[in-house]
Amino acid sequence: MEKHSFNHAGAYFLDSLTGRSDQTKVAYERDLLQFKLYAVLYRHHLITRGDRADLDELKAELDKGRGKLLETRFAARNYKSEVRSRTLLDRYDIDVTRISKEDIVAYFNYLESGKHLSRSTLLRRLASLRRFFRLLSKEGYAVPAETLEKLDDMEIRRERRLPVALDHDEALEFLDVIDNPRDKAMVLVMLMMGLRISEVVQLNVDDIGEHTTGITFRGKGAKERYVPVHPAVRDALITYKATRPEVTRDAFGEPMFVSRHKRRIDPSTVRRFIKGYAKRVLALEARKRQKMSPHKLRHTFATLLLQGDVDIRHIQELLGHENLSTTEIYTSVSKQDLTKAIDRHPLDSTLR
Repeated sequence: MEKHSFNHAGAYFLDSLTGRSDQTKVAYERDLLQFKLYAVLYRHHLITRGDRADLDELKAELDKGRGKLLETRFAARNYKSEVRSRTLLDRYDIDVTRISKEDIVAYFNYLESGKHLSRSTLLRRLASLRRFFRLLSKEGYAVPAETLEKLDDMEIRRERRLPVALDHDEALEFLDVIDNPRDKAMVLVMLMMGLRISEVVQLNVDDIGEHTTGITFRGKGAKERYVPVHPAVRDALITYKATRPEVTRDAFGEPMFVSRHKRRIDPSTVRRFIKGYAKRVLALEARKRQKMSPHKLRHTFATLLLQGDVDIRHIQELLGHENLSTTEIYTSVSKQDLTKAIDRHPLDSTLR
């Protein structure tokens, strides 16, 4: 039975990820659970354990968690209501040897058309399933050859929509509506240093001081990148530290940014207050107001640097992108940019 069990295969796969960071393992586990959730809800022929009559209860728990797989009793943060969707999903198992190419195609159609996930998320889900099924095949699981072939051949179409980013005036107006010293300092760290939200919340109080000129971050594969600290960031942090409550150290050190509960601030809290401030910026178009997030502030950092004629390879280094192609998503140009380019044509003055 173990050679058919998705649960057993998933645990075996995660155990095989030796040398990978805990964050990477959690990402793989999340991707596998999302596929299993889809199979349990919509591909009932794959279910080998669990009562289909309980699926309505699972759906109800998912609704309570806004579609997220959660077990709030063991979560680090506090939730207003108890959500048990993760526990309910654990009661089910599916047969990995019966997963067909049709199941794979249906899953990605669902993610793209039903869930409207971004291309980057779809690519990560695909990469996770490829690695998972390749290991199963290598270890003797009777995975259909056509399933493996489909995973290898599948392509995710490129998105045509440009990354959401604030322009120069919008960024200034966004900063103007922030009246909380902590929040303003966090937004400036993202706007002026291009940090990921995970890097922002992991900052400790002694990482950036009055005379700090730069900070080194360790990313994927233990790769290091150096990011200069802009004077506006230092000034904002000095203002914030004057009102910052005293808190005890946690496992990572003494946190720079602290919640009202006097603990290291949670990324979800940052996402929430950024959306709140976005609603106050009247000049923002609806799409930007709806999509604004910490990662969009990172997009803004990169986009504004490009508009300032900063070399894209420097931006790649500041963002910590391994491949230049990742950074190139910011190189989209406007009609005005194209017009200016033509106006600077060397023959322009001669032919006029």
